[in-house]
Amino acid sequence: MSLAALRRAIGLRQLQPLLLRAAASGLAQCMLSPCAIGGSVGGGGLPAAASSHLWRYDSPLLRHLNTAAAEPAADGPALPPYEQVKQRAAAAADLQPLLELRGAERTQFDALIRKFQHSGAVKDQALALYVNSKLYRQAIPEFKDFLVAAMDRELWRGLRQLQAGESSQQALFPYFAQFVLERYTPEIKAYRDMVNTVDLRNPHQWFPVARALQRRIIYHAGPTNSGKTYNALQAMRAAKSGVYCGPLRLLAMEVYDTCNAEGLYCNLITGQERREVPGAEHTACTVEMVGMQKRVDVAVIDEIQMIGDEGRGWAWTRALMGVPANEVHICGDSSAVPLVRKICEDMGEQLEVNSYDRFTTLEVESSGLVGGYSAVQPGDCIVAFSRRDIYAIKQLIEQETSHRACVVYGALPPETRRQQARLFNEQDNAYRVMVASDAVGMGLNLNIRRVIFHSVTKHEGGNKRVPVSISMLKQIAGRAGRRSSQWSEGLATCLNAGDVPRLQEAIDVPLDQLATPTAGLFPEFEHFEVFAGQRPDDAYSSLLEAFEREAMLDSSYFFCKQDSVVAAAQLLGELGLSIKDMFSFCMAPASASDLRIGAALLNFATKYSKGLPVTLDISVPNRVPSSTDELRHMEAAHQVSMLWLWLSYRFDADAFPNRDKVEAQAEFICDLLDKGLKRLTRLSKNGVDIAEKAARPEHQNVMSCFSEELALLEERRQQQRTDERRQQTHEQRQQRAEERRQRVLDSGIVFASPAATSAAAAGASPASISAAEAAEEAGQAELRRPGHKARSLTRKKEPTLQHAQQCDARQRRRILKKLQQNRQTERQLEERAKGRQAVPVVLKHEAVSQQQVSSGSSTSGWGRLSSAFQ
Repeated sequence: MSLAALRRAIGLRQLQPLLLRAAASGLAQCMLSPCAIGGSVGGGGLPAAASSHLWRYDSPLLRHLNTAAAEPAADGPALPPYEQVKQRAAAAADLQPLLELRGAERTQFDALIRKFQHSGAVKDQALALYVNSKLYRQAIPEFKDFLVAAMDRELWRGLRQLQAGESSQQALFPYFAQFVLERYTPEIKAYRDMVNTVDLRNPHQWFPVARALQRRIIYHAGPTNSGKTYNALQAMRAAKSGVYCGPLRLLAMEVYDTCNAEGLYCNLITGQERREVPGAEHTACTVEMVGMQKRVDVAVIDEIQMIGDEGRGWAWTRALMGVPANEVHICGDSSAVPLVRKICEDMGEQLEVNSYDRFTTLEVESSGLVGGYSAVQPGDCIVAFSRRDIYAIKQLIEQETSHRACVVYGALPPETRRQQARLFNEQDNAYRVMVASDAVGMGLNLNIRRVIFHSVTKHEGGNKRVPVSISMLKQIAGRAGRRSSQWSEGLATCLNAGDVPRLQEAIDVPLDQLATPTAGLFPEFEHFEVFAGQRPDDAYSSLLEAFEREAMLDSSYFFCKQDSVVAAAQLLGELGLSIKDMFSFCMAPASASDLRIGAALLNFATKYSKGLPVTLDISVPNRVPSSTDELRHMEAAHQVSMLWLWLSYRFDADAFPNRDKVEAQAEFICDLLDKGLKRLTRLSKNGVDIAEKAARPEHQNVMSCFSEELALLEERRQQQRTDERRQQTHEQRQQRAEERRQRVLDSGIVFASPAATSAAAAGASPASISAAEAAEEAGQAELRRPGHKARSLTRKKEPTLQHAQQCDARQRRRILKKLQQNRQTERQLEERAKGRQAVPVVLKHEAVSQQQVSSGSSTSGWGRLSSAFQ
């Protein structure tokens, strides 16, 4: 039984504290009268769910839980009080039961209990008392034994008059409830605590500081390049204190730089760095790092539509509900307006919506990019969805045109992306074309004239290609025609004219039709800590999966995917880390698909678990990268540096020493990347294939310090792939066997024996099928042989002559019956053939000769099956 059923029974749970107290301290002292409970549950009357079908059991529940003598029920027979039944059951432990059910009475009693056990309403009511499915399956047999032990004429008379349906459920459930609450009090209490831990239906209550404020929430809704974020930031700058929550480090760094350049002191807080300015009352941070304790006047949450992101949506939900600000300005397209309004209603806060229109027009060029990439013009931005394509397009443009191309993609450090953006925006240099990934969709202010999509599909899960989402196409295309740029309008097109209709369709879709239906959630550490404490023997990865499986969510929320968290938990599961340390390591920004980053995480966690100082021992060469492969190694080195810095802010400085040294090393890597990109441009202009040039040893060995961990991960991945292939092969074999079996059954062929039918369905060879037929017929002939002495499994003596004659007569009748069936089948096949040669049918009483067995004759079942399929 899943916890979804518990949501349906939530109304009944208000009775559960009364029942638990009764079981713990004595039912006679704690049980209230039916009138008292029916009039007020917890002082507030019956809940709204009282009118549901589950509440039909309330009256008999309260009546039979009373220790006084039970009065006859209006809808069923009277049963003895529970205390009386309990005393008789206890006495039966030393003596024989007063009444032992036999024969039809036992059958009737078993049917009654079976109906009770499988009733969905009973299961829901039991779950409302925190009796989960596992405990329910354990308790039902014991409850049955309890009733059998207490059985007397009075109890049996009442049970016998019950119908095996609703009346039995109404009468028996109070006995079961009191029985299980008395016998399994610790288990029920533990499950109740666990349920309260995974109850995520009211996440806004996690943030008491924000709930103590009557916040004003303003939604700035509009498309890209409409000024919505600018207006929100103006409100923050005008306030005495404020915080900006951005989706990327890049945006937080831009706000930080802009505010300080204008004389407004501003701090910068991201997962990998802290820059505190003395006297600053404003902070620019990534959305995951926003504080929930320090009160500010104005908070800005950018790109609110990402609240529905499968992986990171929880961060926007947390910021929206928990940021302690008098005014909360949220920016994004209008797709999330209904969802945000629903959340604000749950929080008891008002929502104001300010709508914005795009400053410049956006047109689609229907002809595509005529002339290919040799026809690019200044201000063009080509969007591709793989790193390999980005560098291939960059090299093609630089070799066939006079332009130089900047690149922007996710693996580049934010500092490098900002440098590439500055080169592109400046009008007095040759870097007038950009090649970028979908990372260009947010976080950079670019003077783009035209966005050109290399493709409208992208790779997902290996070689699988999926269409780019409508929202992503709109977001990226909308970057063209920035208001403050030299371009008065924005243009968008595709490399191939055949992709343009897809792009046009996406741009034409109104934003209000792109709904963000649900918001992401992920538990706070305090939730997970309590949950883990109830399962001390479970592995951390199992705890994560169990929490997700058991979590109760409102229909407005979903549990964010945390594949990288689970992968990290499986990777670090044998290090013996505490729950808090495991939580910190697993939440680190380490991609599960990149073995090098995973190896670095394993290296850091292993050192920490052994009490050793966690140092970053990568060897960064003092040589500028001169190929895309060398750039890739340097990008990985920077990602590992960021991982180390992220962890260093979550553990003691003694555990992660020399942070300044790692920060300086990360800046040095960024400088090498900047110079490397410029060198690649010069090499492309000289006709060098930058993609085919192999990396030099000093770049290949930049992360050789993780070689042991990398070898271990590669071995694990290989084993995992082997296991997956085996499982896939096994499933394919089972599927083919099932298809063969179904073809045999659908063919209508009657084989000479069940053994031959089974062999044909399993795909056996013709000789094997014929052998099975021969063996079956030989066995039947042996049974029909006069004087045959058949052995019986239940009798040690040989059968009498009379018994043998009876068996022989039954055998003859079966043969005659089968003969009639075969003749009827033969007629049906002849009618179905309609002029084709009829399929011969071998009768069961005809023996197959040894010659047919050895030669696999066409008269066997295999031959008939082949003829039928032909």
